[in-house]
Amino acid sequence: METGYRGYMLTGEKAFLEPYNNGKAAFREAIAELQKTVSDNPPQVGRLKEADTLISSWIKNVIEPGMKLRRQVNVGVVTLDEIDRFVSEQKGKQYFDAFRSLMADFSAIEAKLIVERQATAKAAEEAIAGALATMNDTQNWTIHTYKVIATANDIIAAAVDMETGMRGYLLAGQEAFLEPYNAGGARFGELVAGLSDTVSDNPTQVELLSEVQATIDGWRENVTEPMIALRREIGDAATMDDMADLVGEGRGKTYFDAFRQVMADFQTEEEALMVTRREANEAISTQTRTMLPVAIGMAVLIGSVLALVIGNSMAKAVQGITRAMQGLAEGDNAVKITGQERGDEIGDMARSLEVFRDELAKMQEAELKKAEGKDAELKKVVQELSARLSRLSGGDLTIQIQEVFPEEYEQLRADFNASIDTLHSTVLQVVESTSSIHNGAAEISQASDDLSQRTESQAATLEQTAASIDELTASVKASAEGARNVESTVQEARQEAENSGEVVQNAVTAMAGIAESSNKISQIIGVIDDIAFQTNLLALNAGVEAARAGEAGRGFAVVASEVRTLAQRSSEAAMDIKALIGDSTSQVEQGVDLVGRAGEALQYIVGRVSDISRLISEIAEGAAEQSTGLAEVNSGMMQLDQVTQQNAAMVEQATAAGHTLNSDAGTLSELVARFQVRHQKLDAPAAENVENTHSSTRDREDWKTQSASVQTSQLHSDGNAAREMWQDL
Repeated sequence: METGYRGYMLTGEKAFLEPYNNGKAAFREAIAELQKTVSDNPPQVGRLKEADTLISSWIKNVIEPGMKLRRQVNVGVVTLDEIDRFVSEQKGKQYFDAFRSLMADFSAIEAKLIVERQATAKAAEEAIAGALATMNDTQNWTIHTYKVIATANDIIAAAVDMETGMRGYLLAGQEAFLEPYNAGGARFGELVAGLSDTVSDNPTQVELLSEVQATIDGWRENVTEPMIALRREIGDAATMDDMADLVGEGRGKTYFDAFRQVMADFQTEEEALMVTRREANEAISTQTRTMLPVAIGMAVLIGSVLALVIGNSMAKAVQGITRAMQGLAEGDNAVKITGQERGDEIGDMARSLEVFRDELAKMQEAELKKAEGKDAELKKVVQELSARLSRLSGGDLTIQIQEVFPEEYEQLRADFNASIDTLHSTVLQVVESTSSIHNGAAEISQASDDLSQRTESQAATLEQTAASIDELTASVKASAEGARNVESTVQEARQEAENSGEVVQNAVTAMAGIAESSNKISQIIGVIDDIAFQTNLLALNAGVEAARAGEAGRGFAVVASEVRTLAQRSSEAAMDIKALIGDSTSQVEQGVDLVGRAGEALQYIVGRVSDISRLISEIAEGAAEQSTGLAEVNSGMMQLDQVTQQNAAMVEQATAAGHTLNSDAGTLSELVARFQVRHQKLDAPAAENVENTHSSTRDREDWKTQSASVQTSQLHSDGNAAREMWQDL
């Protein structure tokens, strides 16, 4: 931060502020992170807060005022002497001295703590390394046991999925129910093979897993596959007695009882191993807690000796570099820097500080030379602008600055030239406007005579127009009365059509209610059909369970068969009723559609009648408005006649105003003649004045053409002869 600040104060270049801004952000982040790190040490946290406060005060009271002063030097408000006086006050020294002292204390304390903690950790590590190795092995075996038990549970779950899928297929007869059976079988084989590899160090467990695989294979070969094959054969048959007999034999129970017993033995063995390993782990932990205090005591003794030796060596080197940095901060570029010969980080800091000292001296010398050159350039720019403004006060508009200014003052030259161009264009436009005013005054006089003649003929025409408008007003009034009569008749027809539309709408609503009731009946029949289907499925399931129960369930099987027959009859009756309701609903929908179309036709008729009524009403209103408007036009024609008489008097006033305007134009030209402009800018206005003169009453304005030519030639000669031209006129 201090390096970037000093570079900016010397050169005034914003690029030197980048190290300052980066250092400021890095300082804030480092202080915040360091406070978190030493949060367990309140004195150290207090030192960090005090250091942050010192740097904030340094920025507010030293850095920001100094940068503001340097920006004022850049724009020429103050000189470098002000910066020299500001730096000589050494306001930042007290802040940085306190900051360096505070951070030195902080670093010394942390360095001592680091050495002590490192030594303690190393001694403790050596003391408990053996115990941790044993604990790690025990922990790994415990994790191994947990994984084995979890895999065993997954094997049981896979077998249950297989049995669930088989039962679902036997009940429903759909291939989709075999998906859990097939997926469970594949997953069962993979899990058993993987678990056999995991417990390969325990032959007893491997033998149990082989027995589990053999049990499930026998169950699939002797029970599930025959039952699935039989279910496929009777998929289209009318009875399930054969399948019920096969299920009633209970072959699968023998295999699954054996499977569950083997898996229970497997889990019991693994749980016993886990208990043994946990007891061994606890014994090692107890031994470690006994050895730890002895190791910590040894670490403290060794750490104290190392901290004393290393701390003294680093403290002396850091103090030397601190003194050198303090000298540079005070402006002493000849300060001696020690420690460059060291090969550690302290040596790197010393060598970097020496390079910074040399570069700082070069920058100060270059800035001094640059400041002297800028003062000379500013003086030259001020002299040039003063001379041009003096000529401008005399009316000279040809004073653009052609010589290029230094880069920081080039914008000032461009703005001055742009202002002169704007003023020059304004004066030229005033000259052109003066000539146009002369021509316009003559044309206004001629136009006033013509207007007087046309006013007389206009009065006679207005009388004839008024008589025609009276006749037209009577005709329009009669048309409006007829349109009102037609409007009344159309309103009655529209009312009758709307009444018919309401009757049709009521019929549509009634038919829609019938259709909705039919749909609800169809939904109820659908629910009855679903109930019959579910009853049939439950009866089938009851028959299977009765068959599995053997002789005790035969009576229940007969009841289940009768329930299935009753459910099938209910389903057939529901389907017949549903078909009848469907036919009724179709007829009702056709009736609703026809009544709806009739309603739409009546609505269309009502809409058309309404449109006709609206159009007739608009015609009647338009006719009434036309009658009123014609009456107003007739009144306006009378007023127009009076205005025409007044216009004749105003023409004479306009002629007198034209002569006054001509006189004012001469006065304006005398004022404009004070300015000196570039000659080539006056060619176009002179030609325009001549053309305008010839375009209006050529015989009466020859003298104006001659005067315009004189004006152009005289302005070409010196730009200040307009006064003599107006005296000749």
